[in-house]
Amino acid sequence: MTSMVLMNRLGNKIFSSAIALVVAFSVAACSGGGTRGTLPQPVPTSSSSAAAYNGPLASVTFTFRIPGPSTSANARRPLYVSSATKSIKLVLNTSSTLTVSQVTAYNLRPWGTINVGTLPNATCPASGSDFVCTVAILIPPGSDNLTFSLYDNTNATGNILSQQIQTLTVTVGTSNSFNVIFDANANIMTVNGSGSCQNGPVGAVFGSVGTVPVTFSVAYTDAKGKTIVAPGLPKLEIQDNTAIYQTASGTINGTGGTVAFTINQAAQTFTLTPSNSTTTNASVNVKAVQADSTGSSDGLAFSKTQSFAFSTGTAPPASNFLSAVEQIGTNTGQVDFFNVSLGGSGGPDTFSAFSPATLAVTNSTNESKPDVDNPLSLAWDSNGDLLIGNGHNGGADTGNMACVPVGAIATGANTATTVSTNVTSPFAIAYDPRDGSVALADKPAGAPVQLSEYLLTGNYTAAPGTGAGTRNLVAAGLGDDYVVNLPTQTAGSYAAALTDGCEVDPAHKTCGGGTITGISKIAMLSPTGVETDIANPTSPTTFAIDMPFGLAWDAQNAQLVIANNSVWHPSVSFYSLGPTAQQKVVTTLGADGGPRKDTLVAASPDGHVAVAQLSSAGSGYMLVQVYDNTASRNPVGGPIPFNSTSDAGVCSNYSFGTDGATVQALTWLSNTKLLIAVLVTSGGVYQATNGLYIYDISATATPAGFNDETCTAYLTAPKQSGFQHLSKTPFGVAFKP
Repeated sequence: MTSMVLMNRLGNKIFSSAIALVVAFSVAACSGGGTRGTLPQPVPTSSSSAAAYNGPLASVTFTFRIPGPSTSANARRPLYVSSATKSIKLVLNTSSTLTVSQVTAYNLRPWGTINVGTLPNATCPASGSDFVCTVAILIPPGSDNLTFSLYDNTNATGNILSQQIQTLTVTVGTSNSFNVIFDANANIMTVNGSGSCQNGPVGAVFGSVGTVPVTFSVAYTDAKGKTIVAPGLPKLEIQDNTAIYQTASGTINGTGGTVAFTINQAAQTFTLTPSNSTTTNASVNVKAVQADSTGSSDGLAFSKTQSFAFSTGTAPPASNFLSAVEQIGTNTGQVDFFNVSLGGSGGPDTFSAFSPATLAVTNSTNESKPDVDNPLSLAWDSNGDLLIGNGHNGGADTGNMACVPVGAIATGANTATTVSTNVTSPFAIAYDPRDGSVALADKPAGAPVQLSEYLLTGNYTAAPGTGAGTRNLVAAGLGDDYVVNLPTQTAGSYAAALTDGCEVDPAHKTCGGGTITGISKIAMLSPTGVETDIANPTSPTTFAIDMPFGLAWDAQNAQLVIANNSVWHPSVSFYSLGPTAQQKVVTTLGADGGPRKDTLVAASPDGHVAVAQLSSAGSGYMLVQVYDNTASRNPVGGPIPFNSTSDAGVCSNYSFGTDGATVQALTWLSNTKLLIAVLVTSGGVYQATNGLYIYDISATATPAGFNDETCTAYLTAPKQSGFQHLSKTPFGVAFKP
């Protein structure tokens, strides 16, 4: 007899997706009847056959391995069939021992289609996590050209997952072996860019920095959505500047320069190298076609394409670089960029616009939501990428978190990776450089607030689920939240300030007619989603957490700083997070007033703390008080005032307009330089004093600038050392020191 085995070989890596298959054939011919070396006798003709064929056929045993839905612990080479395979079809194209009409008749016989069936079964029993199928087929001896096709449905119907055409020569009386590489039939192609938040599917634009080469990878899925891996991957091509698709290398013309490309077919990657740092809008047209891995046709025919514009620019500054939100109106806004030059004690400190100066509202073709759209919060990650919390129109799930890569900032091509799940009003972002995670504080209108955490795994993607055991927190019934990273805790730990808007003190409840029990807490969320709450102490005279809003982390003293919005018990609380308990150090604000609603707080690298608050005098104008980094937390000089002309009876000439001024953001530029974003309007018109202020806590106020030098209470206020006018509402800021 003659036997042939089609099998897969175990190797060193597991894949449970649609892949190309290498199969090995083993044929052993022996004597018919056990006495002479003759060909097997003809197989009886099936009554269901459309045509009779009585030619010589060899009995063949066909064995193949189908990956299971899960992988085993043992690794293997990527040499197995797609887990979506439902049937296999063999078609004889030509045979040296058959005439054309005999080949036609042969293909009408039923043995050419093999159904996998429901796994496991008698034909395909389980073998580890996979299934090994063994069936018998008949093929002519001699030289046979066959097409092998793997289908995602039974009876060789549906979609072809992979295929190959190959000639096999069966020699009677010897042992034969053959290799057949199945080429994948790609359905979807994606091009993935490298580099932090753009380390994922490339959209319409990719921004690089300087002349540093950038490598892109190409990925494919089949008709069943299974990832395709080698061998048998499609052939990658890129169009050069002569409109010819190349398979190895070439050059693309851009504006102001060229971009060279090289293709690595084995790795399915390509590298782009710009000629200079001012090359823009180089059109990169990528195409994938059938592999034809044997050097001849595999019978497949497809063309998958992806196009994007490639630009490069000078790198943005690695330090002293400021991004600031400038709100223009609903569903819009922009992010401004500034180089900041810090002088010595007392300044001057200056701003200069970076080029490009702004990121305006955009909506890239690969995203459903704009990258800059009513931005509310900003943060830089360790790679120099800018994280933006967009609020859109405040509607439920209409906002997003956008990550604008450093290369896109340099080129002005602000295509970003957006994450949009459950994002409504993301007004605070915290980043942990230890694990690359991001916590986004979201405040949906009329819904529980959320602290959603995002993990850098190729792209920033939201951690799954909500509640305990996940990295998302939903605080039912609580109305305010702010978020900060906790560096002394496990990487990926964050704290959020939460309240229902009621005073904790039973004697001074301000909501629900005094019937609602105040809920104020600091929720600490671990990387696994375990929540640990810090609640107000039981002492009726201590209100360390009472309508908290602003949070900051004092790295110098390893303390969590909490600004409380309470009207009756305004305070700033400093918490040392010990291994077993939270030790509370509370400092009440000075006689000139305390925090009120939407209080902000910021800590300098050396532990100085700035708090925005309202004055108790006059009309309650804005103040910013700085506290030192000692255990006593003493005030540093007098408060920085932002009063209006209506307060002339209190402090005569410190004028920010009839509508007063509002502190929108606080951030430290150094240990002594504090930046304050101030909104100043009068009659709905933005004033000349609207914008970004820098104050130097190492120097006191002088008659220059906007300091209220004539008011005794503020003579010791820190000196204003810099100012940048903004024509619209300043909001969130992020600084790279």
